[in-house]
Parts: sequence; C-alpha cells; structure tokens
Amino acid sequence: MPASEKKRLALLNRLIEVLGREEAEVLMDSLPPVDWHQLATKNDVFVLKEDFVALKEDVVALEQRLRTEMHAEFKMLRAENKEFQGAITLQLANQTRTMVFTMLGLAMPTWGAILAVGIS
Repeated sequence: MPASEKKRLALLNRLIEVLGREEAEVLMDSLPPVDWHQLATKNDVFVLKEDFVALKEDVVALEQRLRTEMHAEFKMLRAENKEFQGAITLQLANQTRTMVFTMLGLAMPTWGAILAVGIS
C-alpha cells in the first residue's frame, strides 16, 4: 500500500533531523510516491515491446490483406461500371432512333399537307 502524503511528510521531517535537509530531500526524491511493485521493470518493458512488434506485424498483414481485397473490389466495380455505361449507351441510341423516326412520322404528313395546300 502506498504511503500517504502525511506519512511521507513525517518521514521527510525525521530524515531532516537525522541527515539534514539536503540529504533528506535527495533520499526522498529517490523514493517513488507509489509502491515498488507498481513500477515497470526492464522485463515488463521488453514484454510490451514484443507485444508491440507482434501487433505491428498483425497490422501490416491486415493492411496488405485489405489492399488486396480493395483492389479486387475496385476491379469488379470498374467492370460493372463499363457494363452499365454500355447499357446506357445502347438505351440512348434506341431512344434517339425512336425519337427521330417519330419526328419524321409526324413531319412527313405535315409537310405533305402544307405542300398540298400550297399547290392547290
């Protein structure tokens, strides 16, 4: 259990009496304000480093897999887009043809009527 601030202050005051102010402060500065078991050791840091390296390798592998999957998806979307463009082009050509023949079908009788009236 960590020492409370009150206990640390009492210890500092006692050390000042025994060692003097400067030495007491140096000693107190070397004591952590938490329990010793809460401090990380070199082994703890090494284990975390290994975990970090493994995590980084997993992230790199995941990134590569996502790039591969996205490349395949975009390739499929491009193919679908070309197919859709072809279908739209065909529909526009059909509509244009229908509209031209419809307009000619309407224009011919009208022109014929105008010519017939003009001739008579």
